[in-house]
Amino acid sequence: MKLTDHTILKKIKSGDRPAFMLFYEQYWDSLYRFVFMRTRDKEMSEELLQNLWIKVLEDTDAIQTDESGSAKGYLLRYLHYRIIDHYNSSKKTPSTISIDEFDPEGELEISDSEYFEILEEHEISTLLTLIDEVVSQLPSTEQSVYDMRIRRNMSVHETAEALGISHKTVSNKLSKALGEIRDQLNPEYQSSKKLVSILMLMELLTNY
Repeated sequence: MKLTDHTILKKIKSGDRPAFMLFYEQYWDSLYRFVFMRTRDKEMSEELLQNLWIKVLEDTDAIQTDESGSAKGYLLRYLHYRIIDHYNSSKKTPSTISIDEFDPEGELEISDSEYFEILEEHEISTLLTLIDEVVSQLPSTEQSVYDMRIRRNMSVHETAEALGISHKTVSNKLSKALGEIRDQLNPEYQSSKKLVSILMLMELLTNY
């Protein structure tokens, strides 16, 4: 049985990192498309999406769902108004910002490899497997920190206590592990915007 967004958001609120990554994976493509097709601005699109993911983590209760338990409508409206805010603050005129024109099936056909790429599910699995391979070659303490913080959803305090190290050392070891993951990825994946975004979110999660 597929979990509704309402259920997933409840899990995220309780600190369930896999639930957050599930929510992120479910919506990343369509939300990026929605913003980019209205702004034609890669950096702005990435910034707005990053701010949305932070909101999901920091203010989960604010993410509303409809009668079917879906958060899609809220997420699109949120981004719609953030685009308007951006143009109002910069006093620029957007090409189009209508939320009613959003057609995920139609927009799926429009792509620009310079700005945008779509990764299939099996590619994500391959990328995550590569990450696991890199982690397996890290020094033992960094492996343990990565395992506890990212895979087992343990807090900084819990990880520090379990390993007998300071909170700062936990953060430093995890940062080194994430940096090594970036450096060791195969060249064809190093430029993947989606993977880079995932790694950025993994770093963000180290604060929770």
